[in-house]
Amino acid sequence: MQNERYHDLDFVRAAAMLLGLILHVCIFFMPPRELFWGSGEYVGDEVNFQFLSFIHLFRMQLFFLMAGFFAQLVIDRKSYRYLVSDRFKRIFIPFVAGILILMPVHLLLMNGGGGNYYNSTFEGMNFPERFRSVFLFGTLDDVPGIKDGLIHYWFLFYLLIFYAAHFLIRPVFLRLGINRIPGADAAMRMTAGTRWGFLALAIISFPFQYLIVSIFLPPSGFNVPLLDLTFYLAFYLFGAGLYVNRHLLADMAKNAWFLIAISFPFLFLVAMPTTRIDLAAPVVTDVTTWTVFETTTASFAAPVLHGEGIFHGGIDKVVMAFIRAALCWTLCIAFIGLAHRYLNKGRPAIRYLADSAYWVYFVHLPITFKLSYLAQQIEWGSSLFKSYVVLVVSTVIIYWSYNTFVRYGWLGDFFMGRRKSRSDPGEADFSILNLIRVSAPTTVLIGVIALLLGAMLQFDRGRQGSPVLVEAYVTRDVSVLEDCDHIDDIRDAFGNTPLHNAARRPEATRIYDPMPILIARCESLDARNEFGRTALFVAVRTGNKGDVEALLNAGADPDLPDRHGHTPAHVAAIKTGLRTPENADFFASMIDVLAAHGANLEIEDAQGRSVNECLEQFGGRNLKTVASTE
Repeated sequence: MQNERYHDLDFVRAAAMLLGLILHVCIFFMPPRELFWGSGEYVGDEVNFQFLSFIHLFRMQLFFLMAGFFAQLVIDRKSYRYLVSDRFKRIFIPFVAGILILMPVHLLLMNGGGGNYYNSTFEGMNFPERFRSVFLFGTLDDVPGIKDGLIHYWFLFYLLIFYAAHFLIRPVFLRLGINRIPGADAAMRMTAGTRWGFLALAIISFPFQYLIVSIFLPPSGFNVPLLDLTFYLAFYLFGAGLYVNRHLLADMAKNAWFLIAISFPFLFLVAMPTTRIDLAAPVVTDVTTWTVFETTTASFAAPVLHGEGIFHGGIDKVVMAFIRAALCWTLCIAFIGLAHRYLNKGRPAIRYLADSAYWVYFVHLPITFKLSYLAQQIEWGSSLFKSYVVLVVSTVIIYWSYNTFVRYGWLGDFFMGRRKSRSDPGEADFSILNLIRVSAPTTVLIGVIALLLGAMLQFDRGRQGSPVLVEAYVTRDVSVLEDCDHIDDIRDAFGNTPLHNAARRPEATRIYDPMPILIARCESLDARNEFGRTALFVAVRTGNKGDVEALLNAGADPDLPDRHGHTPAHVAAIKTGLRTPENADFFASMIDVLAAHGANLEIEDAQGRSVNECLEQFGGRNLKTVASTE
């Protein structure tokens, strides 16, 4: 039927956005080995980590696939012109509103976004100064450069690029007399219409998954890595092709459970090897980038590609990149197939979720992040239980805002296509009070499970020294470190000590300096993690000159190499290859600090290069020029 509504795929698109709400709670409650800017949960939780890993495997790829499907649907049923006007209204205008309103609010709530929730980058600023530092990517601030922070609106930015490409490329094909790409339909039948077609899709997307700097594929800002953009574009184009061959949805439904079954054994095992491969990568990855813009100088720049920053990890990286590529396709096809199999007919509850999903994703980040930050500071309860409570409370607040401001108001025309009327049949069922009443039994049951399971997991992990590991990084409460007698036996799953974790945090983002406290409680300053790296190595890589001097003065060995043969001096030499001249000069000066404390600059890395040869290869300078600029 020409105007058939795809209730099933509407829900798939909505689910891809709604899963973001779960993901952005999970990241605050992960194990201490998974430290990032929002860390602060002292024990952390493996269940949250597995949820994040599972969702991240396929969610955004699935979303862009569905975006391509529905874009082609609009073009087919209406016109290119309608697609442009509709997406301008529903994507471009919310995107602009997000970066002008919601993004500054979010950054103000998270203390500026330069460090973490526990250290404000607004120290000494009045409100106008704070606002200028976060508004319009900091372009109104006195600090030179552009802050590349689209937060979760980066997906809208990518969508706008894809829509523009879709709008511009199709007329070119038509002018050339090409209405259908030869072989495209046969390729769709072979890949989407068969049980093992996902292997062909995995082979096609494997090079992208392998060549990106991190195979985990983290999100980006407006400084788009070209390879990441192309990778997601492939899913968008597949979605457009799926609309043209929508009869294949029946085959996808038939094969869905098979794809889930063969994916399941890998889902809980893929996360740790992925993290290990990324962490084991050589320092050269720090100066390898697919981006075409340098934010610190606000200028265009060519991508900087180094073979060592991409072709590392041997067969392990090859295998993991292929497994991730394959899992992404199996999960995308399976979820589309399951939805088509069981949700093909319209249901009011499914329709409500689909209608609300865009707003939920648009507005959720400041709410989930702030509540997660507050929950981290509550000592009672496990990480799993606290994350569940945050998720429930966030969901209630967000859906109250949806019912109050969007569903029946003018915002609904932007986030739903057309607002609803409170007098429509069945609308009373979706009042916030009724939704709470209906969902309460299930919510409480899951809450009890989270409470008991979380307590059990926390008991097992609480004796492993994780509060010290986290506090060394996040610097929230100095008493946690001061109450610890010694730290030599405290390590995370990758062998990192509290010294390693402290060295990972940029000095400017700390509330206090943990390094002197940790050094006083450490007998082995040269403890190496799984990758052969010492705390001094990590401090040089982070650019913490104060930490470097403190460790060297305390007797740390400056000549211990990692598994790639890179000593701390090699690290500094390699990072002179950063595109920003100021940063490159800073790391060049770090070599002088290491040399003054006896670092041997003639040691060769695994490639047979001395520090000077690394300087020449990556930074285009040598030790003589470095010395002359001191």
